[in-house]
Amino acid sequence: MKRAAAVCVLLILALLFAPFGYADGGNYDTLADWGIRIEVPEGTTAAMNGNSYYIYAQKTGSIPYVMVVAYHYESVAKILEDFTPMMQKQYRDLQITEEARERIIGSKTCWEIDYGYTVSGYAVKDRRIFTENGEWIYMFASKEVEERNMTIGSMLDEVVAGSEFLTEGSDELAALSDEMDLAEGYLFCQEDGMPKYWLDFTGMIADDPVLHCFFRSGEPTFYERAFILDLSAAEILGNTVAFHDVYDQEGNDVSDWFERLSIRLDDGEITMVVRRENSTLAGGGDDNILTGAYTMCPVGVGGLFEFYNEDGLLKYWLDFNREELELHAMFRSGEPEYYEEVFILDASSAEPESEYSIRIRRIYDSKGNNVSRWFKSFTLTEVQGAILMNVERNEKTLAGGTEDNILTGIYLLEPHLFPLPVEPGPYEEGELARWAQIYYFRNTGFFPPECDVTENEDGSLTIHLYEVVKLDGDEHTATSAWYTVDEYGEGKNDITGSAVDLCW
Repeated sequence: MKRAAAVCVLLILALLFAPFGYADGGNYDTLADWGIRIEVPEGTTAAMNGNSYYIYAQKTGSIPYVMVVAYHYESVAKILEDFTPMMQKQYRDLQITEEARERIIGSKTCWEIDYGYTVSGYAVKDRRIFTENGEWIYMFASKEVEERNMTIGSMLDEVVAGSEFLTEGSDELAALSDEMDLAEGYLFCQEDGMPKYWLDFTGMIADDPVLHCFFRSGEPTFYERAFILDLSAAEILGNTVAFHDVYDQEGNDVSDWFERLSIRLDDGEITMVVRRENSTLAGGGDDNILTGAYTMCPVGVGGLFEFYNEDGLLKYWLDFNREELELHAMFRSGEPEYYEEVFILDASSAEPESEYSIRIRRIYDSKGNNVSRWFKSFTLTEVQGAILMNVERNEKTLAGGTEDNILTGIYLLEPHLFPLPVEPGPYEEGELARWAQIYYFRNTGFFPPECDVTENEDGSLTIHLYEVVKLDGDEHTATSAWYTVDEYGEGKNDITGSAVDLCW
């Protein structure tokens, strides 16, 4: 998958992001996506909140606390240079109580800078300690209000000293992929053809295998949940990997759901073996990973990066899978119905701003018109698997209403991955039927259970997706889509007239 090189260069922007947090149990938490394991002092409460990991010394959710944040940043020197101006924007009475200085804490070389300011009339003591490991720079911070006895003593230094850097999970995943000759992903479908489970080994979402599950909780519309299979705690024996630590997409440890969860590679296929702990089985079978053996076929993995409005509607998405870098935008020009516009972000014009961030210099609309002058700046930054799209609009070129323009703003586009064919085609009729159903499902959330394929005189294929419903005792065909495509799955949606590519 083509991906832009990208680093979060503005600290304030990093507050938008949150990695998976993995609780080890006992007095440790492992933040796998940050490559760090943190010792949690006795009598405290630890929790993720947004992009930050907090250890609360007294009342949960309030000062005093220790906070940990991980950044992609070019150097500690640069982060120290940029950090005080950022803090001054937040606290107008900010004072540096101790200038930045180098310290050795435990076995770590660190740099500390201390601040003072007031919040609600109370003087806050704010300490910031920075250290680095590989691509990450870690900030450990504490906030205290001494006049209200909201203090933590030496806890900040103890947390820094007790934290442990991990070997990157991506290295472990790469080693597993090499050892077992894994494909990018593996897919299991139900007897009705509906995708049920698929495994993602790309490392796009997390530095561990990700198990995607489609549940429905008794409803007809399926939804997707992701589970992280912790490779660092797994046992690998020959062609079998047994996972002992499993986390849901919020970072909750759900390992006790399973007596066993393992994968076995045989002749290019993977069999996922699940033995469920029945005492943890809440809800119906449609919203749980159940005991069973699931044979999965190899698939490719494609992905988009999506941004949704507050009302839940898809607004922007980036497609890195084409030869051109495409930005899709949903506009409506004041009308209730949305329409789609596609912009080409000219990758050849991209200039790196840092290791993880690029500035796009040339942008074209779908008709090939150069619209670069619409923007003062347009940057893409990769942070923890997501893409930050930072737009500064040239207001002089803003014609029409705000609903039909890309506006100044910061947009977090999160990854949406899905299975694809391993080979580029041509495909048999049955294969195209299956991929047409999956294509419709990943674009609408509904899986049409029935599919007919008709070969046309010109060699093209017409695919009818539908379901049979009963109305007043009679059966009727409820059409989901008609596609006319070639043997590679490329063609058009016969209902809307728009182009489709079923197999990318």
